[in-house]
Amino acid sequence: MLKRQILKKWYKYQQNKKQKSFNSHWYMRFGWLDQPLTSLDQLKDLYEIHSPQKFTFADSFYAEHEGKSYIFFEEVDDQHPVGFLSVLQVFKDGTYTQPQTILKLDYHLSYPCIFKIENDWYMIPETFSNKTIELWKCTEFPLKWEKHSNILENIEAVDSTPFYHGGMWYLFTSTRRNCKKFGDRLDLFFTQDILNPDWKEHPMNPVGLGKIQYRMAGKPFYYQGKLIRPSQDSLKRYGGHIEFKEITKLSPNEYQEKLYETVYPDWLEDDDGCHTIDVHENFVLVDAIRLTKK
Repeated sequence: MLKRQILKKWYKYQQNKKQKSFNSHWYMRFGWLDQPLTSLDQLKDLYEIHSPQKFTFADSFYAEHEGKSYIFFEEVDDQHPVGFLSVLQVFKDGTYTQPQTILKLDYHLSYPCIFKIENDWYMIPETFSNKTIELWKCTEFPLKWEKHSNILENIEAVDSTPFYHGGMWYLFTSTRRNCKKFGDRLDLFFTQDILNPDWKEHPMNPVGLGKIQYRMAGKPFYYQGKLIRPSQDSLKRYGGHIEFKEITKLSPNEYQEKLYETVYPDWLEDDDGCHTIDVHENFVLVDAIRLTKK
């Protein structure tokens, strides 16, 4: 713990030096895979999507619908006072359509974690400033969404991520209960039916506890035969890098994970961080922060 605190001060000093010389913005990297993700080298040769004005395109999630490929993401511009959610379509030559807004409210929205149940698409966006965890349903893909329900209320939680496993729905979320910063702890809830839920708090909560290294960085996935929970480590900076945490036990009574591999944004020298990854059998999507000289 002491070592992390010392390193945090050193990284903050280095970051302040960078801010004097560089501007930065979040952008998205995507690409199709010839085979499922088995090596971090597959993250190097990807297409890029940047905000035209170097604002934020981040917290990106992928959906394939009726043979077409879409990316849902958080957008920040100089017009709307808080983050909002957008979508664009991507093509195999690296081109993409102009973003279209899907959800813009009077409170901050980000992390549009999209998933499918039978034939319907659902989304759990980050709505911590409203002190809720909300479930939204798509009524006309990909642009029209309506609120289905509040999963939890009177809670400050970020990057809430559902995962179906062993006949149960689990919800991973980073709360600020008895800690200073999001990412200091990871909490877990579970239910049998996410659409008619009876959420129960996991008896081992918090299932992760440390210094800004447990915040979700996307949906769990399989990598090299391991069940991986992607996690943010913000020691170096907010969104410094991603850790692949191997889930070794997951049930209503047990939870256990261990660090398996670390993802640094070393695909390009000008990138200084990454904090969300979405892995599918034939597609990978990751966001990153790009530095440009002032």
